[in-house]
Amino acid sequence: MKSTVSVTQVRHIAAAPATVWYVVTTPQMYERLDPRCHLESTTGNGEVGSQYVFTVRAGLARARLHYVIREATPEARWMAEVDRAGRHAGVQRAELLPDTAGTLLRWTVDMPTGRLTRRLVTASCRRELNKWLTTVDHYSRSIQGSTA
Repeated sequence: MKSTVSVTQVRHIAAAPATVWYVVTTPQMYERLDPRCHLESTTGNGEVGSQYVFTVRAGLARARLHYVIREATPEARWMAEVDRAGRHAGVQRAELLPDTAGTLLRWTVDMPTGRLTRRLVTASCRRELNKWLTTVDHYSRSIQGSTA
């Protein structure tokens, strides 16, 4: 029986919401944020309905992921549905909250999984999301510093 794993992590980033927004919503940035990712194609410019196709390498395996942007409120909220080979592969959501020292970024990943793989998928998702958010933080601060 399928269930859904939901993992949320929050990261404070010392960069303006506009900078963090650019980093997390620009598909070309994903190759920098995750070296396993290769952008194949994009349709649209980040608004609702935009679509991105990525090939993601995991060990010897490769997965082709299709993102469809379902919500895009600049510098505030972003949400994409993801499918793999035409099958629902999850949802990713971002909330950006400005504060006096930068941006609070809350990222949530919802992924379908089987009952037997739930713990493994949750642990893997937490680990990969933590690495990804660390890289988002790095690039956001780098971009912010180069425009200051």
